[in-house]
Amino acid sequence: MTIATYTLGPCKRPTIRHDNGFLDSFAKRGPTVAEHLQYQWWVGKLEVAEAAQNVPFMPHNDISDALAAYRHFLQGTGADRWFSYERYVANDSSGRATLDNAVADAQGGAWNLYRGSCKDDKGTEFEMISSALAANSGSTAFPYPSTENWQKAIGAHNFWICAKVQASGPCASPRFEMLMTLHVEDMYNFNPGAADIATGIPDAANGIFEVTGLAKQYLNVSQISRTVKWTGKPSDVKLVTPSNPRRERQPADNRRVRNRL
Repeated sequence: MTIATYTLGPCKRPTIRHDNGFLDSFAKRGPTVAEHLQYQWWVGKLEVAEAAQNVPFMPHNDISDALAAYRHFLQGTGADRWFSYERYVANDSSGRATLDNAVADAQGGAWNLYRGSCKDDKGTEFEMISSALAANSGSTAFPYPSTENWQKAIGAHNFWICAKVQASGPCASPRFEMLMTLHVEDMYNFNPGAADIATGIPDAANGIFEVTGLAKQYLNVSQISRTVKWTGKPSDVKLVTPSNPRRERQPADNRRVRNRL
């Protein structure tokens, strides 16, 4: 049994509805003088946090992805922002679990679709797509980020799976090769009544900037691909990695050059 529902067909984004944070609860309005000053205080706080990255014994000195995402919120136009899901998988145990379980789920989807249509032993090629999935605190397979960096950078997020599958051999025990891609979306905003996990700072401290237009909510987007090969009903999976994997650097929109290394 799979977690997602898989259907045959080319890659297509399923229906995903994101919340609008404070904009779901409050009408837009112009900022007051006090709110302008508060906004500048948070910009300064961001600058201090950026300077502290990779500095030994400084608090919160390993949250470069979170700071890059926050800068885009404070100073961006609301345009989508690309982030590295490879970094999330490499640096957060929840990211690794999400990818591993997504691969296993896609394998199950490929097996079910092929077994349901196989009538001879000639094999076939097909594309498939999953229903929308979510990584959050309520999911065992796709858990909420475990590190402060990624809790702040993306938190709970949505994704879906597209895959190209080659199947060959007998229907009872076919050989599979699958190229699957995880497509990720996260609406970066703040929510009434919520608070930061690591610091306890209420979301209202920044959510007001959404209401006044001083900052803009936006979509974090990413994708990650893996090729897997197996025979028969999927069980143990071995990920096929590039022979010369590219080092995933820190985010380019983490403004300070020394924090991008």
